[in-house]
Amino acid sequence: MNKLDYINESVLLNYFAGELSPEHRKEVEEWIHLSKDNEKTARDIFQLYRAADTLNYMKQIDAPAALKKVKNKIYRRQKKISWFIWGQRVAACLAIPLLAITLYLTLKSSPTGYIVLKTNPGMVATTDLPDGSKVWLNSGSTLKYPVKFENDTRHVELNGEAYFSVYKDKSKRFIVTTPFQIQTEVLGTEFNMEAYQKDSVVKTTLVSGSVRLSFLDKDNKEQSHVIKPNEEFAYNTETKETKTEVLYVRTYTAWKDGEVVFRDTPLNEALKILSKRFDAEFIVKDSTLYNSSFTGVFDSQHLPLILEHFRLAADIQYKILRLKESADESIDKKTRIELY
Repeated sequence: MNKLDYINESVLLNYFAGELSPEHRKEVEEWIHLSKDNEKTARDIFQLYRAADTLNYMKQIDAPAALKKVKNKIYRRQKKISWFIWGQRVAACLAIPLLAITLYLTLKSSPTGYIVLKTNPGMVATTDLPDGSKVWLNSGSTLKYPVKFENDTRHVELNGEAYFSVYKDKSKRFIVTTPFQIQTEVLGTEFNMEAYQKDSVVKTTLVSGSVRLSFLDKDNKEQSHVIKPNEEFAYNTETKETKTEVLYVRTYTAWKDGEVVFRDTPLNEALKILSKRFDAEFIVKDSTLYNSSFTGVFDSQHLPLILEHFRLAADIQYKILRLKESADESIDKKTRIELY
C-alpha cells in the first residue's frame, strides 16, 4: 500500500487543525499536490473546517447581552430618534453578532416596536425577551416579538425552530404562533418547537412544565391538547392528523448547546438534525443504510468527525460532492454529501 493511501477526510481535518506531526503534515501536502482532485478535496475540507471555527468563535460572543443593550436603548429613545437612523445604529452595535443573525426593527400602525430576529442557515442565536424569558433560535429560523409586552398576553411569532425557557407569570399568558393553524400557550415552562413554513409537520417537544396546543382537526373544528414532559406532539398541517410519543428529548434540543446527541437515533432522523446543524444536504445512495441507528454525543462543530462515526459504527462511506463554480448567487450553495 502506498503510504499516501491512508489520507482521507478525517486526516485532512486533523491537518488543518494542526494536529499532525511534521512528518505526517509533509505526507499530506505531497498528497494534496498529486492531482487537481486532491486539491479540490482539500479545499472542500478546509471550507468545512473554517466554517466550524466560525461557529466556535460565535459561541464565545455574548450576543444576548449586546441585543438586550440595544433593545433598552431603543425603548428609551424611540420617541427622540427616527427609526431609520436608529436602525443604522443597531447594525453598528451588533456588527459581530450579525455574523450569525440578522436583526431589524419594524413598525405597524401602533407605536409599539418589534424585533425580528433571523438566523442564517447553519447558525444558532439566543435572545432574551422583554419579560426575562430566553429563546434559542435554530438554523434558518425567524422570531418576531415586541420591544415590550403589553396587556395580559406575551405574544411571539415563530417561523422555524426555537427552544423556549419561559419566565413564569400567571397574569400574562405566553403565546407562540406559527405560519400554520396551530398555537402554543404556556405560563412557565421549557419546550422546543419546530415549525418551518416549508415543512408540513409542526413538532412541539416538552422538557418541563405544561404546554397547551390549539389546532384545527380534519373537520376544521378547533381542538386543544396538553402534552407532558418528555413528550413530542406532531401536527400534520396538510392531513390535520396528530401524533404524540415519548422520546429522548436531548436528541431534539441539544442543538441549542452546540451539541449533536444521538440515542439509538435512526439514520433518517440523524440526517435531519445534521442538515440543520451544518446547512448540508445528504444524498443516500443505498436505501439499506436507513436500517442503521446511532448513539453518541458530539460537542465538536466538525461534521467530518460525525461522518467518521457513521463510517466506523455502520460502515457508511461518505463523499463530499464537488460543486461547480457559478456567478449566479441564487444557486443553492449547500454542502452536499453522498452516503453509500
